[in-house]
Amino acid sequence: MVKLGMFAGLAGFNLWWYLRDTRPIADNRTIERWIARGEADRGVLELRETLRRSPHDADARIALGRALAASGRLLECARVLESVPDWSPRRFDSLYRAAQAFLMADRARDAEAVLKSILDADPLHPPETGLYHDAGQELLKLYATEDRWEDAYPIIWQVFDRSAPADRPRALTMRVRSEVERVAPGQRREAAARYVAADPTDVEALRALANAEMALQRRDEAFHHIKECLRIRPDDPRVWRDYLAMLQATGDREGFRAAMEKLPASADEEPEVWVHRGRQAEQAGDVEAAASAYRKALDLDPNRIAAHYRLAAIESRLGHRAEAEAHRRRWDELREAQTKLRQVDADYRSALSAAAGDNVDPKALDTFRAATRRLAATCEALGWARAAAACRQILADL
Repeated sequence: MVKLGMFAGLAGFNLWWYLRDTRPIADNRTIERWIARGEADRGVLELRETLRRSPHDADARIALGRALAASGRLLECARVLESVPDWSPRRFDSLYRAAQAFLMADRARDAEAVLKSILDADPLHPPETGLYHDAGQELLKLYATEDRWEDAYPIIWQVFDRSAPADRPRALTMRVRSEVERVAPGQRREAAARYVAADPTDVEALRALANAEMALQRRDEAFHHIKECLRIRPDDPRVWRDYLAMLQATGDREGFRAAMEKLPASADEEPEVWVHRGRQAEQAGDVEAAASAYRKALDLDPNRIAAHYRLAAIESRLGHRAEAEAHRRRWDELREAQTKLRQVDADYRSALSAAAGDNVDPKALDTFRAATRRLAATCEALGWARAAAACRQILADL
């Protein structure tokens, strides 16, 4: 009897297995109708069965991502689209859709990784030009939201270099806009708070949230978030830079001194950290150490305006008149160029709009050339060599 029962059970299992593997699966048109009727979960089940039988079916994987999105399961959708195989001609489009799903799910760090994978694709097998630029724009929007302009600049130049000559003038505006237009602290706080809620270990989102809270005078919250950043990533120089700036802004001298003593070696990469060291040395009356710190800051960033200003005063106290005058002159140049930048940018964009399209008036083109030269001169004065070179390239393309 026992053996008969075992055979009956085995036969039943084999029948179930056979029926599971041979039953017809709903076609794409049927699944589309289900999705349209709000029955996306039925489509998800069918498409999962398709992939169980044919794991390498890229189209079914993409369809599953769409069905998951329709059922509100954005994170699952993103993971499925991210897994579309490299050999699929729809791979890059799927990655872009995955990044969008990650962003809709407030998973900023995951979206960033996917978008960067599109931009860093093998040059021998690149994504379509329009998709490449869309991915670049999405990544730049994320960096703008998190106020991460150091990360944005390389992406801006990647996009610029991949642009057709006719598109480069517009691409250049992204670099200047990063200086004259910033996302308001309230908007940054709202977005970063969502990113942190979705992924509490996302240090860049935490850092953005801390800085936004500080800008809104919510100091307790700002320090809570920046200290969490330090806990997760204790050697990150940018986290230490921001922490020091917060301590200085609040006048917490004891906390500032304690933080300076704990700085990791990686913080030596940050010019602003050396500016802090210079100010600390000045307060202690050690002008030689202050001068050395400010010089180091300018070695790392020759256009650090605060370092030129402080070093001009220190060199004067040390009796180094020529050096003091050189730093004072450079400080004046940087300050004047920063003051001009907004108007020069506005003139450039206005001239660009007037010179766009076919059958352009030669006078409008001349105006655009003149505006581009003024922008190049301003970029040179600010020390933005790459932007000045881009202006010259645009002029050469005309």
